[in-house]
Amino acid sequence: MAENSPFRMTIDLNVLNHLGIKLYSSVPAVISEAVANAWDADAESVGIDVATGKIVIQDDGHGMSVDDINRKFLTVGYQRRKNGEAKTPQGRPVLGRKGIGKLSLFSIADTIEVHSCWGGERSGLILSLPGIQASIAAGEKEYVPAAVPLEEISISQGTRIEIRDIRKATHNAPGPLRRRLARRFSSIGQVNYEKSFDVHVNGVPITSEDREYYKKVEFIWTYGELGEEISKSTSATQVFPREATFSGWIGTVKSAGDLASEDGDNLNDIQIMIRGRVAQEKTLQFFGEDGLYASYVVGEIHADWLDDDEKEDVATSNRQALIEDDDRVVKLRAEIQAELKHIQNKWTDLRNKEGSKEALKVPEVDAWFKTLGADQRNKATQMFGKINTLKLDPSDKKPLFKFSVLAFEKLKLRDSLSRLDSLSDSDFSGFLKAFEDHDELEAQLYYEISKGRLDLINSFEGLTEENSLEKILQKFLFQHLWLLDPSWDRAAIDPVMEKEVKKAVLNDEEFVGEYMETIGRVDIQYRKSGGEHLIIELKRAGRVCDTDELFAQVRKYQRKMDQLLAGTGRSAEAYEIICLVGKDLKDWSEPQGREKSRSILEQANARVMTYQQLIGNARRAYGEYLEASKTASRIYAILDAIDASL
Repeated sequence: MAENSPFRMTIDLNVLNHLGIKLYSSVPAVISEAVANAWDADAESVGIDVATGKIVIQDDGHGMSVDDINRKFLTVGYQRRKNGEAKTPQGRPVLGRKGIGKLSLFSIADTIEVHSCWGGERSGLILSLPGIQASIAAGEKEYVPAAVPLEEISISQGTRIEIRDIRKATHNAPGPLRRRLARRFSSIGQVNYEKSFDVHVNGVPITSEDREYYKKVEFIWTYGELGEEISKSTSATQVFPREATFSGWIGTVKSAGDLASEDGDNLNDIQIMIRGRVAQEKTLQFFGEDGLYASYVVGEIHADWLDDDEKEDVATSNRQALIEDDDRVVKLRAEIQAELKHIQNKWTDLRNKEGSKEALKVPEVDAWFKTLGADQRNKATQMFGKINTLKLDPSDKKPLFKFSVLAFEKLKLRDSLSRLDSLSDSDFSGFLKAFEDHDELEAQLYYEISKGRLDLINSFEGLTEENSLEKILQKFLFQHLWLLDPSWDRAAIDPVMEKEVKKAVLNDEEFVGEYMETIGRVDIQYRKSGGEHLIIELKRAGRVCDTDELFAQVRKYQRKMDQLLAGTGRSAEAYEIICLVGKDLKDWSEPQGREKSRSILEQANARVMTYQQLIGNARRAYGEYLEASKTASRIYAILDAIDASL
């Protein structure tokens, strides 16, 4: 019936663009195809030389005859496995399957020159991408490569491939190429089927060390003899053998940052290997694993059963990924996901214990830890472990350890206070202990607050430019009156009174016209602290005032406050007016100028501070408190030890 059909299927050379010429995206992926071909040729040694504009790959395999080149190498889609060649003459399982890998070389270059020697017979050809594209444009059915004269072929064994007219940047990059090839082939540097398989890049052999992650593994889960053997080359502190249909290993590292390679690659991946070659990268993304633990995972899974010569190929055309909905891939995916879930649970417990071990290396912390009850100790172990898993520098973890200690001290205090109800009236020591614990914890908390405030105050020292200092203070001062006076720690906002004060002071005819031009802008805020009303005004940093000028202004504030308080029946309540200025008042330079100025302004319940006085007073007050209190606290000794040791 087919003979009588008017229809015919033909293959256009243009299909080469889709089969391989434009299918690969990276140099290591392309070179991997040449390395795989060398494996299939029973090569024991492969040399890769990377130079500016050129890459040469030479192996010592069995080579190709002219017939082999035409029938196998130049026949796109030649499937050697279906032609009874599933194994090499020396018994290696063949890596090639679709017969399009050789086209990948054109992904990075325009010219490929091939020399080969088989049984003493030498041959060579030059493939040109522009030539192929010209044949495609002309509608030709075949492309005819140029032959290399025999006198120009110098090799006596194996195959030499010279890649020229390279379009991607590869010069001066032998190190990254070596490391990336090491991660793509587990067979490199190993004895396989009684024969070694060594690959050199610019004369430097590729070894397992080039994979970079073996010496970064902290915990490792092994599968089969292969996993157990690999675990011996890692830095794993604990090894957990597991049973699975695949072999290999999955490991976790101590810090997520450990999975950044020397070349900037992200090693956070489980690679699925088939016949010693990577078949699937970015497996964690492929499987949808994105929990915290997943950023610490690395591994190699070997599943040769995925590649069955009697079944369809399980890999995508570019051999860099697996076909997701293939039944074999679905099965493997389910098994690996189950293992990852097991590892996640185990890893969390291990990390918690390791985190607490890290903290307990500090003797003071270890002694404190022993004061906790069993339940609190378990929770502290979990807390320290979680802190240890955070993607932070060790110095950034210290505050978290310190505040964890304070948090558990608070829990201890709560338990202590709850037991007061069961104490007899004569048990003075029980009451006294509870109160002492409360005072000590409160003092330590305030110490930490004061220390943070002092750090903030000290940061103002670098603000030498007047307007910068003014803007910073305007932003923070009214919300944090402890900058003005540490005793105003609990200054409160009274919205109703604040509205009335601003209305009385700013919406008055006395504060408009020429007077405003004289005194400059008024930035005023109202707060209340310890029952006292506070009116704070910020003068522009560069403005220079004198006492008489300020007194005229604050006297008006005084009258308005007296009227406002009297009108609301609160005349007995105290108030203070603070003027914050950038520079000393003009008359302060006169004899006894400061004392006279202070005496005048006190008549209006007012005082003046400069920005520098403000910073100096606050620093001095908090500094003295810290110095006086740091040696008096048991908790301080613990927190100080964390700072010094972790």
